[in-house]
Amino acid sequence: MPTKKIVIIPALAILALSPLAGCSRIPTGSVGVIQNISGTIESVGAKPGVYLSLFSSYLPIDTTMTRVGVNKLQPKDANGVPLKNVEAVVTFSLDPNKVAAFYIKTKELDRESNGLYTTGLKILQESVIPYAVQLATEKSDLSNISSHLGDYAETIKIATISRLDQLYPNHPFIIQSVTVPDFELPESIQKQVNAKAGYLAELQTIEAEKRVVEQSQMLLQERATVSANALAQAAHATGLTVDQVIAWERVLALKDLAATKSNASVMVLEK
Repeated sequence: MPTKKIVIIPALAILALSPLAGCSRIPTGSVGVIQNISGTIESVGAKPGVYLSLFSSYLPIDTTMTRVGVNKLQPKDANGVPLKNVEAVVTFSLDPNKVAAFYIKTKELDRESNGLYTTGLKILQESVIPYAVQLATEKSDLSNISSHLGDYAETIKIATISRLDQLYPNHPFIIQSVTVPDFELPESIQKQVNAKAGYLAELQTIEAEKRVVEQSQMLLQERATVSANALAQAAHATGLTVDQVIAWERVLALKDLAATKSNASVMVLEK
């Protein structure tokens, strides 16, 4: 009777071959936060790829460019005047090497509009951006802010980065840009802005008219210079004085005028 071989397969291999064995996929542009079966979280995230998740779970965190907006803010300027219904939009990405440590510290997990998971959206919306907008607004007055919106947005960006550095040292946020697509000025400030804009437009018109006059004067001067040079050259060529040349040109002009009138009279008689 032939003897049977007993093959011992390690339990881990059995689980790997079992249909119950799970796999986790970390897509491109994401980093995997690894949580072990014991509940501990690895401080280093998993790179994009497919992983066998027997004793660990993998949470994919999107690190690509994300936009987060906050609206209906009412920050006050340097004079205590409120700017109404301010909307600020912050575009950011995440450093994959810092995401896991940030997640361990905050347990912040948010779902984006595209269905992917990311981290830090609520922190930005509820804490950092409102603070940064107020800090940027109180550094100036509303009239100046409305006239230099790009500078205002850049100040918000700097304040956002500073606030994140203060709250979360070694945070994963990479702030790309800040825009302020909408805000409302108080009626009194808006009138001042409109008046200033009208005044500047009037000044531009005056400056344009002034340049036209200056250019016309320069053209007349150039023509006078050309005529004077021509007279001087004619006087030198003929041996006459400049006054004599001018008198001779007048005689020729009168002669041409008389000839023109004579031709006109002949044409009338012929009719």
